[in-house]
Amino acid sequence: MNAASDGAAAPVAQRGAGGFGLVLRGGLVLVALLLLVDTGRWLAMAWSALHYAYDLDYGEGIVWQQMRNIVAGTGYGPLGTYPAIVYHYPPVYHLATAGIAGLFGLDQLIAGRLVSLLSTAASMALIALLIRSAIPRSETRLARAAAAAIGALSLPAFPAIVTWSMVMRVDMLGCALTLAGLALSVRAITRPALVPAAALAFVLAIYTKQTNIAAPLAALIGLWFVRPKSAFVLLGCCAALGLSALAVLVVASDGGFLRHILLYNINRLDLSQWRWLVGALLLQALLLAIAAVAMVHAWRRLTDAHAETLRARVTQDDSCAALLMLMLFAAVNAALLPLTLKSGASDNYLIIWSCGIAIFVGLGALPIVRAAERGVAPPSPLLLALLVLAPLLATYIPSARDIDPSEKQRLAAVVARIAASPRPVISDDMVLLIRAGRPVEYEPAIAAELAHGNLYDETGFVRMVRRGDFGFFLTRGDRGSGLYDARYNRRVADAIDAAYPRKEMVGNLVVHLPAR
Repeated sequence: MNAASDGAAAPVAQRGAGGFGLVLRGGLVLVALLLLVDTGRWLAMAWSALHYAYDLDYGEGIVWQQMRNIVAGTGYGPLGTYPAIVYHYPPVYHLATAGIAGLFGLDQLIAGRLVSLLSTAASMALIALLIRSAIPRSETRLARAAAAAIGALSLPAFPAIVTWSMVMRVDMLGCALTLAGLALSVRAITRPALVPAAALAFVLAIYTKQTNIAAPLAALIGLWFVRPKSAFVLLGCCAALGLSALAVLVVASDGGFLRHILLYNINRLDLSQWRWLVGALLLQALLLAIAAVAMVHAWRRLTDAHAETLRARVTQDDSCAALLMLMLFAAVNAALLPLTLKSGASDNYLIIWSCGIAIFVGLGALPIVRAAERGVAPPSPLLLALLVLAPLLATYIPSARDIDPSEKQRLAAVVARIAASPRPVISDDMVLLIRAGRPVEYEPAIAAELAHGNLYDETGFVRMVRRGDFGFFLTRGDRGSGLYDARYNRRVADAIDAAYPRKEMVGNLVVHLPAR
């Protein structure tokens, strides 16, 4: 009786599983289409950015000017009353952009954006490689490829990635180099000869943006766990390359490099930033949920009861060793999130964090892909729903500044006005200054920040403002707005009001003009 019942139940279960497989395949096709829509949307915005000659972000103009000064050999110079330029980052991105612009004859701003876009594409490819490395070889080639593609294509669903991938900023190149170092470290588990190449990538990443330390730390800990000798080689190579580069930069800048990177580039703690951080993470909530499920499964796999110890597990299976390194990468990224709790921090601090989440989104998709391929019931219907909803939601989240074609004409008129001014102009939109043939000689935000820390004396600059040494000021917003008050301390704002009382609006810019 029982045997007959079991025999009858088996075909029913198989038919049910087959039905599930059909649903899963349809769901995965929908996921793929939505991810491609997000990627197409990102590429369309990127194309517009490459054909827009003005700023898309406050920092583009100052990074452009830093690049020009570094190439001219005057970078990391002394901080004066005026000019007052701070160099926030080491020079790898600046030199790469200058090289691309010179090699292909490109506009320097557009070359900088192109470097960021290509770095984003490289980051997507590296994420796919990292996902594949952590999937057991027992999985089919199709399943590994599909999971890797889902993880890589999820990157344009992160608002921070879309925003920073198309501006002249250091972040995306640093991200690509970081992921390259991590990918090489994973490969070094079975090919130790790649350790020096991983070290080179990590050092280049840190000399692009000095906070890019999550991947090197994860690689060191992971290799120490699996191959202690390789970990020591990685540490030694990083130290040798990093200290050699530091010595060259310190000597070339007469010590200015360290002053700018360590002394001038320190922001105040701002605990109110937690509201912004929570909001930014909420925009990633669905992707975070998928990644969290994947991390739980990853930890269970690493602590499988069949292995005597975690070390035994990762030394017996190189995909487990890769998974451990990726788990460490995510953990270090999480530990670094408090770096956002400082004045001036933005969602660029979530770029490498987002890449870590994208890796686990791909790994989280693997059970669904496996179930669809084999025609069995899904491990969790909720997981499939999250995979569909995450890229769908991303299409409704604004993640980059819209480009208004009519703005180009207005800004061209402002550029002509700056060029015609007999005196220097101070502008929040520093790209306009360079377009007008003027150097950027004062960055409002960092000057205000350094004045708060008693590292910059505003007295001399205030005196220049009251004396009318400048043609006019261009600001985003006016007194009482958050941006204005963060960039112009009270003494400077009082001086601007006194010496430049007339105001005009040009788009979102306020023109502060002297009295007639």
